[in-house]
Amino acid sequence: MNNERRMARSGRWLAGGCVLALALAAGCLSTPERRIAQAPAVFAAFPPDVQAKVRRGEVDIGFTPDMVRLALGGPSRVLTRRTGAGEVEVWIYTAYRYGTDVQPVLTERWYHGRDGRLYPGSDTTFVSVDTREEYPALRLEFEGGRVRAIERSR
Repeated sequence: MNNERRMARSGRWLAGGCVLALALAAGCLSTPERRIAQAPAVFAAFPPDVQAKVRRGEVDIGFTPDMVRLALGGPSRVLTRRTGAGEVEVWIYTAYRYGTDVQPVLTERWYHGRDGRLYPGSDTTFVSVDTREEYPALRLEFEGGRVRAIERSR
């Protein structure tokens, strides 16, 4: 692995670590335990096996919207899909892929010729550009107030 790629990868890890540290320091990182603490009566009404899954941040077929919210938090998007059998509510949880792309940049400049005069010229240089791609990491379909399908991205 060349040094540029190694440095770019190190920079991404450093940037990601800084963002996570800031989120933790600010107390804005939502966890199942924090969500449970905000709704203890709702959580106490769940069966023990559901409580264990919610604490681990997991969801399963048959979960209600309250169970999912305590396990995962609110969805990034909510869609309604209409089929011949009726309407289905779809909750989408998004995640991000981070990377670095190397792109050419044309730069204009002036240079001195052998005769001492200035001449216009251009050079191509390469710069690293950080990229962020949003993707649907998890899709939950609700029918009759219960999760009926779970779809995960790999």
